[in-house]
Amino acid sequence: MVPSSTDPYVEVNRRLSTLNGAGATIITALTAACIWGRWRALAVVAGVQLVVIPFNVWVNLVYLARRGRAAEAPRLIVNIGTALLMNHVAAWPAPSWLWLPFVALAFDQFDRRVANITLLGFCLAFDVTALLDHVPVIFPLCSTALALFASEVSRLRFAVIREMLLASERQRSELEDAHALLHAAHEALKHEALARQDAERELQHAHKLEAVGRLAAGIAHEINSPVQFVGDSIAFLRDSTEDMLEVLEKHQVLRRAVLASEGPQELSALATAADRAEANADLAYVAEHAPKALERALDGLGRVARIVRSMKEFAHPDHTEMTPADINRAIETTLTIARNEYKYVADVETDLSELPPVRCHLGDVNQAILNVIVNAGHAIAEVVQGTERRGRISIATRREGDAVVIAIADTGSGIPPEIRPRIFEPFFTTKEVGRGTGQGLAIARSIVVAKHGGSLTFETEVGKGTTFYLRLPIDGLPASETDAAA
Repeated sequence: MVPSSTDPYVEVNRRLSTLNGAGATIITALTAACIWGRWRALAVVAGVQLVVIPFNVWVNLVYLARRGRAAEAPRLIVNIGTALLMNHVAAWPAPSWLWLPFVALAFDQFDRRVANITLLGFCLAFDVTALLDHVPVIFPLCSTALALFASEVSRLRFAVIREMLLASERQRSELEDAHALLHAAHEALKHEALARQDAERELQHAHKLEAVGRLAAGIAHEINSPVQFVGDSIAFLRDSTEDMLEVLEKHQVLRRAVLASEGPQELSALATAADRAEANADLAYVAEHAPKALERALDGLGRVARIVRSMKEFAHPDHTEMTPADINRAIETTLTIARNEYKYVADVETDLSELPPVRCHLGDVNQAILNVIVNAGHAIAEVVQGTERRGRISIATRREGDAVVIAIADTGSGIPPEIRPRIFEPFFTTKEVGRGTGQGLAIARSIVVAKHGGSLTFETEVGKGTTFYLRLPIDGLPASETDAAA
């Protein structure tokens, strides 16, 4: 099996091999210093190291990654053989006895039994070679004992490092799994947020269409009254015109008879007919009321045009980006199309201060204002139902710093303390089935707060009424926040 380049053993062994290489270099330098002047021996030591050093670098960078722990066996054989050759050529100088304990560090990755047997075999070869070269026995014995000690310490060190690596690997794996779970959860939340935003947009659009549909009957009624007296006025003018044309015709006949020099008897008959037609036409009445009929017709047509224009402004689709809008005009437009929702139960008072243009989605702001006004009308209707009393809806605007505030107050019954925390919850309503869906205030808050970065708050007193405050930033949301809110 080819080990992975990320195998913890490979990474650790590379680092340890680098340290071992530095140690081997020091031992070689000390050996060379001890035999300085014996140039032949020095040349052999240098020549051997010029081969062994590149070999160890190749094992560390290439062969170790391919073979893993199996790469240590040929490295160990080469290094032990090199040490024996160098020491024999150098006549066993003092630094040579550091090789055996130093080489023992290479056994720390093996099993303890295997490491000890392998190390004893190399120590035996090392010691026998030294004794054959007539080295005092104390040197090989001490070196072998030190090698066994170094091997045991190194093995224990490697065991600790290996446990640390395994624990680190487990932690890394757990962190990767946790990261993957977090990423998956983030993606799921992202999709859920997008789906929720789509659902909110669809719900808001549906609620707007529902409001337009609900207001349609009232708007039709509002249009019917002016259209009716426009029709009455036109009918009056039509009849009056016919009578006046008849009078005019009689006078024309009389004029032609006079010009034709008719006899007195014929002229008298024609004059009588003209007088009768003039009396039937009641020209004095027509002269008095015809201008009034025209004024009523023009006024009625103006009211119809105003209602239609307000409806068009209210229902006109928003631009993709926020645009400057006249909030006072938006309030007047909304009051016009919502009149049928409150005219039977409340009078409306407005105190609209001069305001700068506000960057907003005007259609959405119209929707929010409408929802609060309709809510106020319903609140008053519950109080005055069955009586001849009328409530009052007061609407005021003002500028506060970098925002405009729309205050919509009603003289309803107020909001009980136990339901105040829930009035902006979607689908929460205290109205009877068929009268409220619980979406009006929730959508209004979503428009004002989430989409425009403003605030929707209220003050209420049970038995006296409620005032809602819609606060909108004059400059609107920055583009990045608008995209996030969309």
